[in-house]
Amino acid sequence: MAANPINNEAQFAQAAVQHWQDLGQKLKADVEQFKRDGGSASFTQPSTNEYRVSNSDSGLAVIIVADPEDHIVRYNFVSTSNQTAGAPEGGILSMRMGKTGVEFYSSDQPVNADEARGLLLDPVLKTPSA
Repeated sequence: MAANPINNEAQFAQAAVQHWQDLGQKLKADVEQFKRDGGSASFTQPSTNEYRVSNSDSGLAVIIVADPEDHIVRYNFVSTSNQTAGAPEGGILSMRMGKTGVEFYSSDQPVNADEARGLLLDPVLKTPSA
């Protein structure tokens, strides 16, 4: 008997939403830890499918937007200060079924939760050298 692709897509969509929400919770926790350590970052969720992390000290923000229909997450870095030399290039993470459920992929390579958060947060949370 053939699998029903609609049910598979629905199950994937549900798992992808959970994976997205988990990412948001972990990003928020990372920002809270950064603030406890003396940083000045903020985490916001302007909409269900968007997270934003900014840091006034680095003069950068990352805007992370999920596109559930296309199974991707786009991220863009933006300068929030005239003091910043520029913003790094953004990119795309695809969401695919992996060994442990939905996983992020970058350039066809699996990216675990820590690697994804590092990719998204490192440029923003690192402060310029004095």
